[in-house]
Amino acid sequence: MKNKYILTSLMILILATSVIAQNWKQVTTASLSTSISDSYFFDTNVGWIVGAKGFIRKTTDGGKTWISINSTITEDLKSIHFLNSNTGFIGSATKIYKSTDGFATYTSVNVTGVLTSPTYYGIYFSDEQKGWFLSATSSASKILQTTDGGTTWTVGLNLTSGVLQCIDFYSATAGIAAGTAGLYYTKNGTTWTKGNYSYSGSVVYSRGDLRGVRMLNADVAVAGGWGTMALGLQPTILLRTTDGGANWTYQAQSTANLTYEYVYDFCFTDVNNGYAAGGATKSSNFLKTTDGGINWTPMNIPGAIQIVKLFVFGNNIIAVSTNAIFKSPDLGITWQLITPIPAITLSTLFAVNDNVIYAGGQKGLILKSTDGGNSWKASFQIVNNVGANINGLYFVDQNIGYSVNSYSLIAKTTDGGKTWNAVKNDSTAATSSNSGVAFTSSNDGFFVGQAATNVDVIHKTANGGASLTTTKNIVSASLRSVAFYDTQVGAAVGDKMKAVYTKNGGATWTASTISGVPTSSATNNLSGVAFFTANDAIAVGNKVTLKTTDGGVTWNYINITMDQSLAEVVFSNNNTWALGSKSTSPKSIGILQSTDNGQSWINRVNYNVFDTTSSLNYNDIAVALSGAVFVCGASGSIYTNSTTVAGVKENGNELPTVFELKQNYPNPFNPTTKINYTLNQTGIVKLNIYDVLGRTVKTLVNESQNPGNYEIEFNASSLASGAYIYSITVNNSIISKKMILVK
Repeated sequence: MKNKYILTSLMILILATSVIAQNWKQVTTASLSTSISDSYFFDTNVGWIVGAKGFIRKTTDGGKTWISINSTITEDLKSIHFLNSNTGFIGSATKIYKSTDGFATYTSVNVTGVLTSPTYYGIYFSDEQKGWFLSATSSASKILQTTDGGTTWTVGLNLTSGVLQCIDFYSATAGIAAGTAGLYYTKNGTTWTKGNYSYSGSVVYSRGDLRGVRMLNADVAVAGGWGTMALGLQPTILLRTTDGGANWTYQAQSTANLTYEYVYDFCFTDVNNGYAAGGATKSSNFLKTTDGGINWTPMNIPGAIQIVKLFVFGNNIIAVSTNAIFKSPDLGITWQLITPIPAITLSTLFAVNDNVIYAGGQKGLILKSTDGGNSWKASFQIVNNVGANINGLYFVDQNIGYSVNSYSLIAKTTDGGKTWNAVKNDSTAATSSNSGVAFTSSNDGFFVGQAATNVDVIHKTANGGASLTTTKNIVSASLRSVAFYDTQVGAAVGDKMKAVYTKNGGATWTASTISGVPTSSATNNLSGVAFFTANDAIAVGNKVTLKTTDGGVTWNYINITMDQSLAEVVFSNNNTWALGSKSTSPKSIGILQSTDNGQSWINRVNYNVFDTTSSLNYNDIAVALSGAVFVCGASGSIYTNSTTVAGVKENGNELPTVFELKQNYPNPFNPTTKINYTLNQTGIVKLNIYDVLGRTVKTLVNESQNPGNYEIEFNASSLASGAYIYSITVNNSIISKKMILVK
């Protein structure tokens, strides 16, 4: 069973008295290592992103790969704007950096008059001399402007109360700024006036945040922002002006076209045709207009990520979030996830066998490997246009699997994660969620969680999710994990040191008795459970480990001194594995192995691979049939101790520095040979076999891969003897070598 409860502390532990490290490897790493603050695409291929601590990256292939811009900047970068493919500006809290060569080199310009510790930023230059800089805190805002390239600055607008969060210009004289403070416009580029607007109709808005604004021409502009379902049905705020921002009209949409998520950005191909994008907790928001922003039609985008920037070039749309980039080649009809591994926390792992492994995480992120963890493909689970956080996964075979999610969603796939359908629809209540899932056959399964705060829930299916029977409120605490030994014996554990058991296949559930827990831990949360036999099982949680010898009827405290939180426990191949952490100093991670059913533990972590300097977000552990262990955590990271996987190392450790294709071995060969190659960057890898006439006879690899060392076996039993060429292409680089088949 896979329980995917992310403890709020997100900690990991050390329990063992001796520490024996294993040969761990990081096999996935986020394609964008820092959360993106802002982005700018000059065309469909060339773009830049900025983020914390001087993070600047440039792409020349539409976001598939990124080149690091080496800089001495150490402050957080918040905004970016380009005049052309070479001349651009990047803003931090107090400075603007200017470049005339695409940020190969740059100079810094101090911005005077900014607010102390500003929160939101916006930057716009109409030419190399005239520009505006938005500085804001949580309660005040300033618009600063320059006419001499940043040598001197004047205050165009000073709001001592009210926040401005976005700014846009049509020309050097026509501009609009918006936020919770309302809408302000300028018609001379110097003085700013507040525009008039109101939200008409029967909707009562609890907030009026405006997060995006776009000028279509000097007179027509659109603005948008707040929307929510959690606080009552409050549709996305969409506004429009036809007089340069002086007066705004609320654009009420038809019932069929209502959305309830934020809008963060707009882009237009002309004064009539445009797009809006944003998102909220569970889904992205993507809208289309053909009448200049009067009417908006929802369109699909494959993710639950908040889209913060949009760019349109011909038929291509690029949508940028804080941790992933999407691209549409047909104006939003179809989408591609450009980011190979989004920087999104993974919460759950499930190993179907030694080859097929799934990981799930926040915002509906799914990673899948079909080669034992060597390579991974990312996608998003979208059910009823919702991408809720995935808390747990369970697959009954390679294709049929189930997920448990936030907002009570339960989903099923029958095609290996390509598409998902609801077993139980999501709700609007943030306090309702499912966290654990286990199946005892292809049809019989159990999903546990909470129906509301302190209201536990167990859903049972006997027909593969076609229908559910529900049991509620046995122990008045959220259930986090469920496991079965066979078709009859099972247990679930959860918050407040609560557990339940069944001896009749889930027909009835009974509260367990828990004994011996110290008073200091008597109400701690339990987060994982695993069976060894029909009678013996172990449960783990926050600074506590329990054991049962009667199938979950009673649980007894195992007296092991610890100050860490265990997130999960699994049993495989006569070994028990637990994962946990400690986030207070000294921080630590524990990948714990027990060979005596939990009585003693040895920490198998390798601290040269796992990071303990930052927030310890290691959330789940899974074991493949071979015994290989996989661990997942923050920013799309997966680690393994498998000896068959060639991996990449984490921050601070060296990645491969060369792109290399080695000579196949053996050579000559009959009929199989092995091909090894090394990648020094993430990219789309194509490894093809050609005959001497240049015809493709076999494609061995065609997918995105991370930096690392790879080995592929080629079976040429169907080919005739002779010379062949094997060629590898990564991004714009290609290497070819010759091989000889002798039969």
